[in-house]
Amino acid sequence: MKSIKIYIVVALSLFVFSCEDAIDLTPAQSLNTSEALTDVDGLRTALNGAYSSMQSVGYYGREYMVLPEIEGNLVYLSITNSNRFLSAYQYSWTVQNGDIADVWNICYRTILRVNNVINNIDEIEGDATDKNQIKGEALGIRALCYFDLVRFFAKPYTIGNPATDLGVPISLEATLEELPRNTVEEVYTQIISDINEAKSLMTSYDVGRFSVDAAEALLARVSLYKGDYAQAEASASTLMNAYALSSNYDAIFSGPGATSEDIFTLVFISTETNGADNHGNIYNPNGYGDIRVTEDLRNLYEAGDQRADQIYQHTDGEYYQSKYDEQDGIPGLVSPKILRVAEMYLIRAEARFNTGNKDGAVDDVNALRAARGASQISSLNLIRDILEERQRELVFEGHTTFDYFRNNVTMNRSQCNSGLEVEAPCSISTSDHRSVHPIPNDEILVNQSMVQNTGY
Repeated sequence: MKSIKIYIVVALSLFVFSCEDAIDLTPAQSLNTSEALTDVDGLRTALNGAYSSMQSVGYYGREYMVLPEIEGNLVYLSITNSNRFLSAYQYSWTVQNGDIADVWNICYRTILRVNNVINNIDEIEGDATDKNQIKGEALGIRALCYFDLVRFFAKPYTIGNPATDLGVPISLEATLEELPRNTVEEVYTQIISDINEAKSLMTSYDVGRFSVDAAEALLARVSLYKGDYAQAEASASTLMNAYALSSNYDAIFSGPGATSEDIFTLVFISTETNGADNHGNIYNPNGYGDIRVTEDLRNLYEAGDQRADQIYQHTDGEYYQSKYDEQDGIPGLVSPKILRVAEMYLIRAEARFNTGNKDGAVDDVNALRAARGASQISSLNLIRDILEERQRELVFEGHTTFDYFRNNVTMNRSQCNSGLEVEAPCSISTSDHRSVHPIPNDEILVNQSMVQNTGY
């Protein structure tokens, strides 16, 4: 892809600025890709650049966490808004949409950075354990990026025909030409290959970096989306045996490594604040406050459930969430929980439910509910019952619409066009072409091999 090939230069030129709070700068950053990575320190620097890229506002710094929520039914976009996320809430996507372009470009920028590491590391002298850890982290990041791309720009694996449905282009090199889109199945195969190789290489653990545990947790999630329920259950079980649920739900979100639940958190330190554009400020009434909580979400909670405490009524009479109020005293600063053990309980419950082990699924849900102070349930009758538990637990963490569409469940907003919200569709089914995002127009224009998604 010419646009991505050009972006390598852009990414490298921005590299100095994006990483300056997290790493020491070196003159190697001004060199071209083949010259810059000549030792292990250079590899670490390049890898840190990939983590920094993931922090971008257009990716895990905000957009990728918010879009699957604002497209859902648990939050709404107030009629008094700052003109952000209008297209997402209204499903009025155009191929020129900046949020869509950000997800595409930043994910591929991150992939290019880790490809540079992966492709050079075997030729560089250094301690084998250090090199394996660096390569494993790079592979894990690449797997995560491709997974985020394919679930954003393609039909869910379990809906349609993954062997023929178009996914996203795969490149395993540090440069890209005009590559066509691989199939959904091919992308998933590459993701799982990267995860398994990453698991075989890494030995150290840091909550703020990819690790063996993060790779296992990602494999659980990917396997669930793929419908490989045996693998999803096995991987989730591994993490459930190694990590404990927290009895303090609010504390989980106070910072990286704050409780026993963290598997992989993308760490933001105080000097990495984006100010008004911090993730939490889109929800915070003292920030933009554009996105507010619907009755759909409030009605999911029972009295005594700790998770309900994150919802509060403001002086304007509307409801907001406090999950991302602040970190380190900085309003809206968030270190997003990309993978945590509570999700593993929900993954195993869903996998068990789909393979007929409903009693086991009930046990997993009840273990989570007990940790949150919620009452025990006696049965799970529909997949929607598990999705609702996922919503209680994972709301605002970037899962909502992905969960609907991969399960072929229509997204219905019962609080819709009431006068509080921007006018928008009250339901979107998986057969609606808008449930899949358009390929950015710039990519279509410069890549003759690129095919646009249906309906755009």
